Amino acid sequence: MLTLLQKARLYAPESLGVRDVLFGGGKILALGDDLDIHGHGVEMERIDASGLFLFPGLIDQHVHMAGGGGEGGFHYRTPEITLSHITTAGVTTAVGVLGTDGVTRTTRELLAKAEALDFEGVSTYIYSGAYQVPTRTLTGMPRSDIVLIDKVIGVGEIAISDSRSSHPSELELAELASEARVGGLLSGKAGVLHLHVGDDDTRLNVLFRLLRNTELPRSVFVPTHLNRNQDLLKQAIAYGRAGGFVDVTSGIRPDRHDHISVKPSEAIRLLLDKGVKLSRITMSSDSNGSSPIFDDQGKMIAMGIGSIATLWEEVRDAIVEEEVAMEAAVALVTKNVARVLKLGHKGRVAVNADADLLLTDERLQIVHVFAKGVQMVRDGKAIVFGTFEHTEQIPGAPAGQATAGKENEQRGRRMLSPDSDDPDDFPDEWERQKRSRRFYCC
Repeated sequence: MLTLLQKARLYAPESLGVRDVLFGGGKILALGDDLDIHGHGVEMERIDASGLFLFPGLIDQHVHMAGGGGEGGFHYRTPEITLSHITTAGVTTAVGVLGTDGVTRTTRELLAKAEALDFEGVSTYIYSGAYQVPTRTLTGMPRSDIVLIDKVIGVGEIAISDSRSSHPSELELAELASEARVGGLLSGKAGVLHLHVGDDDTRLNVLFRLLRNTELPRSVFVPTHLNRNQDLLKQAIAYGRAGGFVDVTSGIRPDRHDHISVKPSEAIRLLLDKGVKLSRITMSSDSNGSSPIFDDQGKMIAMGIGSIATLWEEVRDAIVEEEVAMEAAVALVTKNVARVLKLGHKGRVAVNADADLLLTDERLQIVHVFAKGVQMVRDGKAIVFGTFEHTEQIPGAPAGQATAGKENEQRGRRMLSPDSDDPDDFPDEWERQKRSRRFYCC
């Protein structure tokens, strides 16, 4: 099936005016004026996008997709993210992280969740590791994780300047950065070291020392949460002006418990005004990560959870409230992230790029979302769901107890069945059905 978006106001993320976009097979096939295609047996869906803005699908480089947290006890382990939460936020590519909990959460679990989300319809990658050093890996070494496992594109999130970190030394961080860099060189991947930066007064000091004392390039390091407080943001400005990447977190913003963070859209405006080049600035959500609030005695007094929806909300606020040019604001969560992570087929609307597309109305409210060429959101509502999103259809759920243990044809997604051409133990269909049985296990 081919799809033709007609007369959209295209930001690729550069403004290209009113254009038609043709895509199929998961790729963008053509951009132009009054595109059409004719031929026997050609199926094509035409969508009138008049009056709508068309952007690349968003790339979120910091998602606790398998859940995170647990600082307040086991019951504070945050839940996995679901497919529709990702797509209705306009995100079509997500990069998974572990976070604080490198004990009950594992890199294997993170990889499995990334594979599941990829199967369900969005593009996914992960970082190898957790807060701690030595960090958590799949193969025993961060370098070999990057080289041998397709979805691993870097190391992280490693915590610095945080009471929950393992307080890694400059030497330990240099070793991790070298592992990431060489792994990236050997595999043709980004090979970045993704750094969680906490509230400690040391801020980015260890990173500045590391860059002075080694030959490691700045492009290896991606520090995040840099709008956590005013002093950290000031140091991030200096780091960005020196050529480093700076990542603002859309899920960190002032509220009744947080009186020190800088609103992400305001942080973006300040970074640009202070001379940090647009190409060095990115934004991510910290979605599904825990957001504990501690008092001055270190006692936790509140717990929040990050939302992936904040990513587009803060892009919109940057455009509307901070008067950041639309092309610049959108680049922060598309083209710039793709550049940092070396995802050349992502983050732009161009021929041969992936058909990851976001359409909004004039008020920048999300209308349609396409991921890998498949429509996931229509008129602001999800139309494709994850395998177990409809929990009422799971036997034993409160809403489904009347049908528990009975055959249910209304599943969350189509079940997979063996290929009819495959040889098996039951070549006769009637005999196969007669001898089939349900397996109960976990």
